[in-house]
Amino acid sequence: MFATKDEIIRLVEKRGAYAEIKEDTKHYRIQNQRSRAYVLICASIVVCTAIIGLGLNNRSTITGRLTKSLKGSSPKCLFCSQNPPKLHHDQSYTINNVNNGAPAVVIPMTITYEYDLYDGQNIFTMKETESIPNLDFDYVIVEMSEARNINRDTNKLVSLDEIYLHHLTTSIGIGLGAEMLAARTKDTPLLKYSKGYAKHILAKDNPNIKMNAHLISNKNLAPIEGSTSRARKECNECWYSPGKGSDCTPEVSGTFACCGDSFKCTVGGEECACATTNIEVDKSKTTKYRIEIDLLISRDINKFKRVDNWLFMAPTCSVNLNGKSVFTEVTPDNACFGQNDGLAALYSGGGSTFHSVPENNSNPYLKTKINVVAPTGGKIVSAQAHLHTGGINATLFLNGVAQCTATTVYGTNSDVATNAQNEQNHLIKIGSCYDEVGEAGISFEEGDVFTTESFYYGGTDDTRMDEIGAAGEHKNVMSYFNLGVDFDGDTKFVTEERSSVGFVNNFALVADYDYKKN
Repeated sequence: MFATKDEIIRLVEKRGAYAEIKEDTKHYRIQNQRSRAYVLICASIVVCTAIIGLGLNNRSTITGRLTKSLKGSSPKCLFCSQNPPKLHHDQSYTINNVNNGAPAVVIPMTITYEYDLYDGQNIFTMKETESIPNLDFDYVIVEMSEARNINRDTNKLVSLDEIYLHHLTTSIGIGLGAEMLAARTKDTPLLKYSKGYAKHILAKDNPNIKMNAHLISNKNLAPIEGSTSRARKECNECWYSPGKGSDCTPEVSGTFACCGDSFKCTVGGEECACATTNIEVDKSKTTKYRIEIDLLISRDINKFKRVDNWLFMAPTCSVNLNGKSVFTEVTPDNACFGQNDGLAALYSGGGSTFHSVPENNSNPYLKTKINVVAPTGGKIVSAQAHLHTGGINATLFLNGVAQCTATTVYGTNSDVATNAQNEQNHLIKIGSCYDEVGEAGISFEEGDVFTTESFYYGGTDDTRMDEIGAAGEHKNVMSYFNLGVDFDGDTKFVTEERSSVGFVNNFALVADYDYKKN
């Protein structure tokens, strides 16, 4: 079923035959309500909105206030000595396909982020403390070409079986997931826009590039019931396990509280890690790594139309204006569970930041879905899906008509020493929507309905996996579609000079949106 494009398309065309998400009706009570609220709010503000740069300065301030008010302390900088982006002027070139017909100079640039991890360690850095110096001039991001995770001592690529990159997001709207580290060609970069469009980055708004890195060491993990692949899956997908911090309990297995980004792990001083073959890990012995992101930028900012981002997060959580669930009770391993806290519903725009895929061998195809109404017209100039391991595809619809189906590619090499960029049991690449969006973009009008659907596979017979325990149930997965959009309108927000920003789902924060207010 995973072999051909026609078969994958069939999964979408016959979507009525597959199961909708069936949320367990059992109500789980969490003892530490304050901790649960924080985890879900920060998941919405820091993790997901960071992908698109939503209200960067304001959201960072809110996150800091939440941290201080709830715990009385702030996270500390983990990896503070970082270098600014490196410009490759010797590789610069000129393009002529910009809006006013005048040529623009494009400069290759590389962002680097260096970090150290001991075996099994889970880290989650906070943008209010973690950053690298930005360039001291205004520029646009024309393309994100490629990204790598490298061992600093050997200069070799690092396998996802050694370090799982859950995400790396930045305050300039550039983000990475594990599926973005496979090799790219010139024609299929990680991100590009229709001609004449680019992401605007103003120096006054972005003196530093703030970094939110969620990185999980799989090095020397202890097998679970004899399966190393299962150990990696449960480590990466935030399953409960002793040693992941006291905020991680069996009740919140599958949430961010169980993979390094709880209070106790980020500001409480606890060491949070997955179990390794060495019962007593020497935490002073770390491996040194470096993430590299290649971009194309231009200082000719006025020659490119500004792109803002619009992120769709499925499934819908069905909340009312008070942020309370209308029809269903959900379990804690689905972010919709946190919508009962109110703030989480507002920051996610009524969508789920993460959800679970239950094991189901009789009906293994799980579909997630969300509908969003366009508050204004505009043009889509890029569209990209974000899924996790277990995902089959994601489709973007406009008024019921499919615009693009992004399909998944899985690795085939199980040798950790040689499988970097082709890791067995991992989603290593998601197809692009470049051809569908095209140079002209996709126009939409006020009141149009966008729909995103994604399919995951929850059967233990998943042929993309090669070891017992790697397939079946998946926790903490995501079903996103991220659009680059040129919005219509004549308001100050649309017409004034500013940095690119982003929105989530049904624009929950637009009514009081003030991206300059601290």
